[in-house]
Amino acid sequence: MVEAINQQKERETVAKWLDLKSLSSIKGNSSFVYLKVLKEGLHRNSVSSFIKHSSLNLKQVSKLIHVSERTLQRYSPDKTINISSSERLIELTRLFHKGIDVFSEKEKFITWLNRSNKALANSKPIDLIETSLGIDLVMEELLRIEHGVFS
Repeated sequence: MVEAINQQKERETVAKWLDLKSLSSIKGNSSFVYLKVLKEGLHRNSVSSFIKHSSLNLKQVSKLIHVSERTLQRYSPDKTINISSSERLIELTRLFHKGIDVFSEKEKFITWLNRSNKALANSKPIDLIETSLGIDLVMEELLRIEHGVFS
């Protein structure tokens, strides 16, 4: 029951942060919902919405989703971005959702993202989240923090 509530909250965050109106009407497991969204494609306005909610800038986000700043600037709001960038944007939103949940405040999570972390080989989490593997590492660390396991 708790897991279902957590998944619902995460889906609400993804919908809000990526400016997706129809996400709540899609039934099923969150992963299948996100797959359906990816098949339809995210638009440039999802990137703008993520930037607004995450407090990251265009340069940072373009690096994280592997699209040049210039390309993003040229895209119209309704232009569909490629599937790998869309997938990365969903992964990042899920990561931010978890981080804000763990730290209880977006500002505290952003501070944590930008600090060197011993558990992550003295890397800053923000520097690791350019790849899916890096996102997984940072997510695992957030889960350890959430459960009181500091490494």
